[in-house]
Amino acid sequence: MEDKCFLHEWSSSAHVRCNEARNTSPGVMKSFHGIPSPPVLLPITSARDKKFLTSIEENIKSEVERLSAVGQLDAEQQYIIYGQAFDKVIDYCTDYKRLLTAIKQEYDEFIDATKQGEINAIHVHAKLKKLASEPTTLMYYRKRAAELEDRIEIINKDSIRIEKELQKLKDEKRVKTPPIEEAGPPQDEIDPSAPIPGMTVEDSLNMAALTKYQQLLEEKKRALKAAMKTKYIPIQRKQELDVKLCTALQERDQVELVNQRLLDSYRKKRIIADTIASWARSDKSVSLYETLAQMAAKENEMKDDTSSTNVFEDLDPRKSQEAEALLEYVERFNELFVNGQYKAAAVCAAHSPRGILRNMETMERFRAVVVGKDDVSPLMMFFEALMESSSLAKHPVNAALTLEAIQCALSFEKMELVVHWVTQQRITFSETLGDVILDYGDREPYHKVTCLALAQLIYRKCSSLRKAALSMCLQGQIQGALDYTYQSKRFLLEDYLFLLKKCPTAELINGLTKEWNGKPAVLSVGQAVLSLLCTDHKEYGFQLLESIYQCGEAALEQVILNDVVCTPEGWVEIAEECSNNDYRQLSEKIKSIVISQDGVVEISSKDEDAKMMEHVFL
Repeated sequence: MEDKCFLHEWSSSAHVRCNEARNTSPGVMKSFHGIPSPPVLLPITSARDKKFLTSIEENIKSEVERLSAVGQLDAEQQYIIYGQAFDKVIDYCTDYKRLLTAIKQEYDEFIDATKQGEINAIHVHAKLKKLASEPTTLMYYRKRAAELEDRIEIINKDSIRIEKELQKLKDEKRVKTPPIEEAGPPQDEIDPSAPIPGMTVEDSLNMAALTKYQQLLEEKKRALKAAMKTKYIPIQRKQELDVKLCTALQERDQVELVNQRLLDSYRKKRIIADTIASWARSDKSVSLYETLAQMAAKENEMKDDTSSTNVFEDLDPRKSQEAEALLEYVERFNELFVNGQYKAAAVCAAHSPRGILRNMETMERFRAVVVGKDDVSPLMMFFEALMESSSLAKHPVNAALTLEAIQCALSFEKMELVVHWVTQQRITFSETLGDVILDYGDREPYHKVTCLALAQLIYRKCSSLRKAALSMCLQGQIQGALDYTYQSKRFLLEDYLFLLKKCPTAELINGLTKEWNGKPAVLSVGQAVLSLLCTDHKEYGFQLLESIYQCGEAALEQVILNDVVCTPEGWVEIAEECSNNDYRQLSEKIKSIVISQDGVVEISSKDEDAKMMEHVFL
């Protein structure tokens, strides 16, 4: 209604200006018939329009200055600022809302297509670069292949030479010829002036130093002889142990076969004994022979009974071997952790069998490690290894560790890791996790859009309907949020009120108080306004009533009379709030409509009630 008035005033003003132009002197008319003068925008006569445009301009100016001060003003941020301003204009201009929404949608699709084109161009450029480097890579491969062929040829020649020497030694041993001792250098060929290894020239001329050095060499000689007796054994001993190991393995296999036959025999005898005992306790209406025949018929089914093997379960050697393997794995992890090899220890813990090290206790050990500011956090290493070893189909990280991992990554400002973990579904989704990411977006406006998208995904995965819809509304996806809420059968009235209080926008209020795709409105106008009055966003409720009242008194009266949810007392409360917030005309109109209903009278104040009822008690 207000937009129509604005257009009518603009057309009337334009008509008046044209008449004034016709009545001006010929000299003045030259500006119309000569060089055309620039068009002049008509002034905005409505004070509400001026206030709205001024607020939009101030908002744009403040956002631009704020982002420029922190160095984050780029083309994308400017697009977001002006896009939000355009959305407010669309919400304000209700008569042209559909046309302006279609225009904005076309611009958004064009911008998305441009961004996708840039991404495709980057991919094509990378492919071209890869294709261009293929000839050079092939040349290097061929060169490397030629070098390896030369090395193989040298190795083959050495192998042939060594084989000949080995064959010669075998022949000499077969003939039992005494080994040819290599003749050492004659004493007269030793250069006495050569320096002694391990000694300086001054020490080699000092008798005391020479004596000390000789004693050191003798001690090393005695240590080597002792080591030869205690630390080394002949190779024949290894061969004997290998033979013993093979014999032990064969004996184990034979014993397992015997053990299996004994288990089968035990199972059959136990079945027969149980059958005879049950027959003895019965009334003996069926003969023992028939009972045993029935037992024989069920023998194949009893073969799958694993309870008989439970008698020997504690004696199974495989379980002890598995326990020893787990203990050895834990000892390996402790060794890596104590030696400061935190990355290797993190990988070891992440891939631990049966997940024995994928727990909060292991995490606390990594958290307790203190490192320098420039060093990588061991706790972060543990979480990265844990996430890389997890997947949706195979033991994803539990909810407690997931929450700790996300908080740790956010504390180190590794938002890309959080996005990767959530989108790859390597974690356990929970409502608390979505709250943590949403709070981080509130603290870091630069990542707010990303955090809202991640929180929406998490809330939908863990079936938190109201918070998923709230995330969509905070991203500006009001239409999508309304579709989501109307399609969900579990969205209750308190969920809609939760949305209204947390994200009170004009578009959302209109969607909740009007029909949606043939479905009735979930909230009445009075119910929505009363809910907003309990929050800090009561101005949106007054704006809703103002927009209805500007369409005519009949429209407001129809809304109040058709509201079956909000009682007349509720509308009286709304009228009082309007009066307290300088909407006196609207308040008086609401009161008059409520009072005019059948059976509704105006309630006076408490003092007047006391005076009216004073004669009753006298």
